[in-house]
Parts: sequence; structure tokens; C-alpha cells
Amino acid sequence: MKKWSLGGVLLMFSLVAAGCVEQSGGADSADSVSADSDEKIVLTLSSGLSTANGWWEGYFKPWMEEVEERTDGRVEFEYYANQELIPINEELQALENGAIDIAAPLWTQYDPQRFPLSEVTMLPLLESDTMIATKAYGELVKGDHELVDGQSFVDLEFKKRGLKVFATPTTAEYVISTKDVTLDTADDLKKLSLRSPTRVHEIFANNVGISSISMPSTEMFDAINRGAFHGSFFSVADWTGYGMQEVFNYTFEGVNLGHFSGMWAMTEETWNTIPEDIQQIMEEASYEQITKGAQVWMDRAEVIREEAEANGAVFEKMDDVDEEAQQLLVQGIEDTWTEWIEELEGNGQPGKEMAILWRDLIVEQGGSVPEAIMNLE
Repeated sequence: MKKWSLGGVLLMFSLVAAGCVEQSGGADSADSVSADSDEKIVLTLSSGLSTANGWWEGYFKPWMEEVEERTDGRVEFEYYANQELIPINEELQALENGAIDIAAPLWTQYDPQRFPLSEVTMLPLLESDTMIATKAYGELVKGDHELVDGQSFVDLEFKKRGLKVFATPTTAEYVISTKDVTLDTADDLKKLSLRSPTRVHEIFANNVGISSISMPSTEMFDAINRGAFHGSFFSVADWTGYGMQEVFNYTFEGVNLGHFSGMWAMTEETWNTIPEDIQQIMEEASYEQITKGAQVWMDRAEVIREEAEANGAVFEKMDDVDEEAQQLLVQGIEDTWTEWIEELEGNGQPGKEMAILWRDLIVEQGGSVPEAIMNLE
């Protein structure tokens, strides 16, 4: 079978379609490559992830393999990981200028100016896990939940930008992990200095009295070891991706400090050139894979936790800190939701509707939030 890139297929198709229009006296051309075409479509996929990352191992790589298998070789992926082709945060531009076909992922959490509603998955919770959050996120993206003026989350965040997206698994829950520092009291919390990976974490830190520092995760290992700060808001399942299992020896898991989320993304223009039967395979494979990907994160977190405990690391829950600290943390959760909602509303976004929808999806899957958040209406 002759191998064609997607661009080559499109060029061939446009020439054939133009000829058909001329011969038929102006009939409309088809919107996609014929489903009967036996030409191979090669899609260029770029990822900022390392090939050892849980997202890559648990979702993107097996998704590509599944699509190639189900399409009997009609689709092939030319993929680049570890920022080999496109740097993190430049994926959107690369999609729009045609340098890549698929962003894996599109880092919406790092771009709140363009994707403000996507921060919702980072809002802190009382209880959740990767499977709960992934199922809730899948429903958020795939479901048709109206937020405002008949528009859904996907309509507001992605369709208006000409993007086709699928949900990826969320990461495991973020917690507080430190080196040689434990938390027992409210004063202990207020003395902490932590790396903050997202804007929502900065809001939470400020509300609790924690000092926060913004820094790329790749620089965290050296910075903590030289005493630049005490620890980080981080996911246990992702420790091994950055060598942090050699650094963190105390983790507070009493509150869930959000789930990092990203998007499988393609432009609608490119998506619409793909035959409908292949589109269906791609979407079905994606939503079948997200729960499998969530389980990869959960299994990884369990192994890392067990190994860390065997090496003397301590993991504590809410009941392990004093009453004042518990109250401070719960109040911090409530204040973070309130502040996030007010900021988005002030910028003309449906912040309250978005927060309530996420709360309801999380609770439906078995998670929990403070009573004040449950009372939002």
C-alpha cells in the first residue's frame, strides 16, 4: 500500500474534487476523504511528555496503537515525545499553522488566559481519586451540559477556537509533599514554602498562609535539595518522573488539591478531513482508554507510596493534624472556590456555573467537597 501523509491525501483529494465539480457542473465536493480510500493517512502527533510519563504510557501510546489496529493500518501516527518537535505551550500555534496534526496533550492548565474554565479540575476537594476525577472529566468533555446561552464547556473553551478535543485521564490527586518538614498544626502550615504548579494552587496557598513559588517541575529536584523551599503541591504518581521519590519523605494527603488535566486536541479543519468511520474509531478508542489510563496512574501511585514508606517516608491524613489545622485547610478549600468563581465572573466567564457542574460531576462519581461548596446554587 502506498503511504501518504495527511497533507498529501488532502492535496490529492482537492484535485480530484475539483475535477468532479468541473465535470458535474458545480456539485458540492465531499467534506472528508472517502471512507473507501485505501491510502494510508499519517498523522503527526507531538507531545511534551516523556515516554515514561503516566499519561503517555497509560493513554496516548495505547490509544495510537488501538487506532492503528482497528483501522487495519489505514491510519499511522508519526509521533514525537519529550518536546522533540514542539516545546510545551506552543502546541496550539503548531496545530493552527499545520506543523502538527495532534497535540498530546494541549496544556490548558498552563494557559488560563485562553482556557480559563479548564482550571476547574484543579479546585481542591475533600475526597477524590484518579478514577473519580477521570470519569467526571470524561463526562464534562463528552457530555452536553449547558453552562450559558446553550453552550457547553467544550463549546466555550474549544469549539470557538476551532478545536476538536477528547478528554485524557486526569492525573492522580495533588497533595503536599515535603523534605524533612512535617505538618501537625496550623502554624506548621503557615511556615511552609511550596512550589506551586498552577494558578489555583497559588490561590489555595495564599488562603491558607503558605508561601508559594512558581518553578518548572524539571528544576524542583535541585531546588528542594539545596533548601530553596520545603516541598511542592505534587502528585505522588508522578514522583518517579522527576526523581522526587529520592527527595520527599513527608506527604500530607488530608485534602485533595486538584487533578491536573489536559486535552487530546486537533483542529476541526483537520478532523473534518478524516473519514467518518475513522473518526468514530478514534473517539471510541479515546473514551475506552481514559479509565485504563486512570488505573495506570493509580497503580503507579500505590507502588511509589509502598516503596517510599518502606524507605521511611510518612503519609498523613486529615485526622493526623490538629483541629485548628483541619479548620484552616477546609476554609482554604472553600475560599479558593469562592475566589476562583469571583475572578472568572469578573472576567465575563460562567465561573459559578462551571464550578457547580464540576462539583456535581465529582460527587456523582463518589467524591466529596466541603458543605459550603455543596450549598452553592
